[in-house]
Amino acid sequence: MTTKSDIDVLIVGAGPVGISAAMLLHKMGHSVRIIDRREGPQRAPAAHVINARTFEVWRQIGVNVDHLRSIAQDPQAAGQVHWVTKLGGEVLGSLPYERQGDEMLSFTPTPLRNLAQHVLEPLLVDELTAMGVNIEYSTQWLSMVQKNETVVSTMRHHGNDEVVAAKYVLGCDGASSAVRQASGIAMEGPDNLQSFAMIHFTADLSSLTRECPGVLYWLCDQGMGGTLISHGGDNEWVYMHPVDADHVLDQSPDVCESMVRSVLIDAQVDIKILRTSSWTMTSQIADRYRDGQVFLVGDAAHRFPPSGGMGLNSGVQDAHNLAWKLHAVITGQSNDSLLNTYEPERRPVAQRNAQASLENAFKMFEVFEALGKPNQEGLIEAINNQQTHFDMFGLQMGYRYELEVTTTPLAPLSDDIIRNYTPSSEPGSRLPHGWLIQDGKTISSLDLIDLTQATVIVGPSAQVSYNCLQVGRDFEDPNAWWSNVLGLPDDACITVRPDQHVASRDLVVKN
Repeated sequence: MTTKSDIDVLIVGAGPVGISAAMLLHKMGHSVRIIDRREGPQRAPAAHVINARTFEVWRQIGVNVDHLRSIAQDPQAAGQVHWVTKLGGEVLGSLPYERQGDEMLSFTPTPLRNLAQHVLEPLLVDELTAMGVNIEYSTQWLSMVQKNETVVSTMRHHGNDEVVAAKYVLGCDGASSAVRQASGIAMEGPDNLQSFAMIHFTADLSSLTRECPGVLYWLCDQGMGGTLISHGGDNEWVYMHPVDADHVLDQSPDVCESMVRSVLIDAQVDIKILRTSSWTMTSQIADRYRDGQVFLVGDAAHRFPPSGGMGLNSGVQDAHNLAWKLHAVITGQSNDSLLNTYEPERRPVAQRNAQASLENAFKMFEVFEALGKPNQEGLIEAINNQQTHFDMFGLQMGYRYELEVTTTPLAPLSDDIIRNYTPSSEPGSRLPHGWLIQDGKTISSLDLIDLTQATVIVGPSAQVSYNCLQVGRDFEDPNAWWSNVLGLPDDACITVRPDQHVASRDLVVKN
């Protein structure tokens, strides 16, 4: 048994969520250790949608987001979803896949992209390593004891046990979280909606997709069905095939190759099976996010159906919400009660994301029901009815926390709320993006926000005697972001939290 080491935060799980938490806390000046039981970064495709808000979080941390985005799939190639009999066969219908075009630059500096997790994760590891934090792979978290405002964890690395004392532990260790189980936190919601076999393979399928490039192909052949997902890169694909819950996939390369060939019009293409696995779709949320000095983040706290791509993104935003609060408490700027706001702010967001994702998944059955009917118009209508599934910009960007100063209650979830984002300076909302000029450089309004303390911004005519940023003095506002987007008078004031959400606003500022 080795000697204890005292750190601020132990992060269990080094996927994109755990890495984001480590980057945030390290940039804020805290000592962190991040461990993962895997031997290294993600190797198989998993999540592939990185929405605009997640890119904004990484941008604030200082991650080279331009580099990440340059490696993502070209929106021209990954901007559509298709329903086909087989790949290369008849196209039954198509829809745009999310909003990835330059027109979105009026709402965000970093529009959504498709970037497969097994490509993304090593890049994030490199970013974290460059900051001076190394991930401790092949390290299994075993147990913990909370005492005297400290969490003492036991973890094992290559057969050697180590005891680590930390002020806080973050369970970022995924859907089967050991940290959650050790905390006695239960999950609420259905735990077995559908099981799938996953086949990861490489093949040059360009001859089959040339006329209809896209990222998702829903296979409507009555024989096999399932979904083909393009992960870009070197002709990387995943075939998801629904199976019975008790089905055991024959993972022999020949059987898997035969399954893939069965959904292609041209069965003569060269196929290389890389790996196979199975997984079960669930829709569950932890009944609480905190247990003393232990917090659940990401999939450890919530599991969504993949229909909407909200899982990874919600987890990164969990970390964004929690990190600045941990910083404020560790540094003595706030008392422990601030940490009690993490769950009531983030859990309702997870509930709405789960609801939308689950509705998307069930709504897809309309298409397959229409396939068995002779009326082609019914099929077209069913496909068009899936637009919300692939257009969730409002849900991705418009989530709002209900703060004590909030006056407008959250409206019930609707297709309009899911699809359409309306910038708002109301407390609890993400600070709306606008293009500004500071020191001769074009920046986003989000770039004004400090990572560790609240940022106060005031209008051009406000008379203030405290530390703040002022329109016209500290930055130029060539497109009238202050008045046209925020909707604020020239003598108003807005306070923005470190996670870029509005804390308060005063329509008239007085000395």
